[in-house]
Amino acid sequence: MDRSTKPAFNFVNLKHPDDLKDEETQLRIRRLAMTEVGKARRKPKTKRARNEIVLEFRNSGEEKPDFDRFGGGNIDPFSAYPVPLDDSARALLAHIFQPDTNHSSQMRGTWYPVGLFSATAFHNMLANSQNYIFQKRNGYYPSQDDALALTHHHKALRQAGELMKNAQTLNTDQAVAAVVSFMCHHALHGSFAGGEFHKHRNALIKIVALRGGFDAIETEHLRITTSWADLIGAFFQDIPPVVPLPQKWVSDSQSPPTSPRPFRPISLVWKQQLFSRSEWITIFDDVVQLISLDKAFNDEQLLLAVTSGSWMEPTLWRLLTIRPLQQGSERGHVIEEVCRLGTLLFLSPFWRMLGFGPVWTAAMSRNLLLLLMKHMVEWQDLKPLLTWVLYFAAIETNDLAERSQLVFMLAVVAGGMQLNDWGDIMNIVKSVLWVERVFVGTDDLIKDEVMAIIAQNAMRPVLVDTPPVFLEEFPTDVEED
Repeated sequence: MDRSTKPAFNFVNLKHPDDLKDEETQLRIRRLAMTEVGKARRKPKTKRARNEIVLEFRNSGEEKPDFDRFGGGNIDPFSAYPVPLDDSARALLAHIFQPDTNHSSQMRGTWYPVGLFSATAFHNMLANSQNYIFQKRNGYYPSQDDALALTHHHKALRQAGELMKNAQTLNTDQAVAAVVSFMCHHALHGSFAGGEFHKHRNALIKIVALRGGFDAIETEHLRITTSWADLIGAFFQDIPPVVPLPQKWVSDSQSPPTSPRPFRPISLVWKQQLFSRSEWITIFDDVVQLISLDKAFNDEQLLLAVTSGSWMEPTLWRLLTIRPLQQGSERGHVIEEVCRLGTLLFLSPFWRMLGFGPVWTAAMSRNLLLLLMKHMVEWQDLKPLLTWVLYFAAIETNDLAERSQLVFMLAVVAGGMQLNDWGDIMNIVKSVLWVERVFVGTDDLIKDEVMAIIAQNAMRPVLVDTPPVFLEEFPTDVEED
């Protein structure tokens, strides 16, 4: 420590030695240590400094500190796990922290401690780990458990049954963690037809109500994980979340009050034409500002993504909460709903880049396509927004039939705007909102198809009485807009 100035102390308060095993605590200790090391490096080498010893934490073979794991090895041999570990369970646990793991690192510092709350949550965490191993081997995430994952899931069910029978444990943090672990497990499969996710979500609402509401959950990583489980389930289904935002998400997503707000011409056009529809455009302006500050990718946001969440989670929560079509089906409501869905699709690759996977967007792509086919509205000067939405919908969907329809729609809109060059189309898309490092090369996925359709439509005779709507008939006999 540099003695040339007054000493400064940073305290990390622990209630129990086991708190050192908490991921977020470990990350905080490391950040504090590295801060002091950085200060020492920047100080001039005085005579006194030459005689001082500087303590540095380094990972062998790496220049940067490993923010994901504090300590050596993939499994802490001194940790007290909720269940005895055999070789299989140790392998599943180790996979979560392996350097080449594909297991989601998003908010690992929050959901991993919750996984240690009880045997129920721990077995579901092991089942999820096995499903990620399945994805790594086969290239896709399974829609249901394989034999090993199912074994752990059944053990979690048995343990949960015992937990819920006991009146003394029914309203405890362990009970909340158990229900939340089931919500995460079912949401990650992306299959909601059986209703299991909703059964557990309803159970969570009842348990939390008996406790006095979500604010009564005082353990921060449990409170955040509760919102996390509800958010991913809501996102995958495109339904409103039921768990309110935790305060930490709100504070971590706010920009500095003095930071500039970048100007987007399309935002001004929206406020001139749809001044009564302010919900989506407010969120869009916030996204523009947050991206302009590079908050999605700097060290602080990457660290938050691993520990407790970045600006992405509250932004997605806000987009899932607003429902324009519930207020009416007029032109403004339809356009706002299209943009809401398009923004969710635009942000999905950001979520993956921050360490979360799988990110299921099928419900949003499907809802968007149905909306565009059902509601014929005139976009006027807001057509750049429609082009922007169709572009990201087309590159995000995995359904080949949907992709073909969205590409066709994009070509029709571009043709109607007299955009006969791919560079002109991309200029329109980028003028709305674009991040090069996230979307570079994505245009190669649809460029040739869009231009082929534009060239084909240009050879067709234009009907004089073609109505000024986006699509009158779809997908057959569609003329230029």
